[in-house]
Amino acid sequence: MPLSDDRAVVSIMNENAEFFELRIHAEDGELIYYKQTTKPLNTYQKIFDFKNLENGNYTMDLRIKDTRLLKDFSVSAKGITVGESKLRIDPYFAFADGILKLSYLNFDQEQLNLNIYDEKGLVYETSLGKDFNIASGYDLSALNEGKYEVVISSLKNNFLFSLVK
Repeated sequence: MPLSDDRAVVSIMNENAEFFELRIHAEDGELIYYKQTTKPLNTYQKIFDFKNLENGNYTMDLRIKDTRLLKDFSVSAKGITVGESKLRIDPYFAFADGILKLSYLNFDQEQLNLNIYDEKGLVYETSLGKDFNIASGYDLSALNEGKYEVVISSLKNNFLFSLVK
């Protein structure tokens, strides 16, 4: 990634052409750069000039479908320092025959919570824990017909699944 003390190159290569989103944000969440493709691409390359960035910690976040690649980097008077890549995959949700199934690989082993909302508010909440592999099923057959939002949340992430019963 570093090209010089204040410039870096980001190269994305994918076997199949896909839509993607690329974000760079500061540690406080401020968005520094955003790119969303308008057509599927196999490759993308951009040189970033970080000389005007304040010293601090940043994250590059590449999303293709339900997969994210995160790379932390820091900018200081000494230049750019790049951390290891972290692969993250969104949770899997399925709803059929009144049963909600979910699974999630909790790479960061964050404390996760599950909340289910109807149009009036919260109808169910539970802790999913912080195990690496989260896999659960919930019998929602007793719920009234209608629209529901299922949210898996941690301090850093929120994942949303909508269902109609």
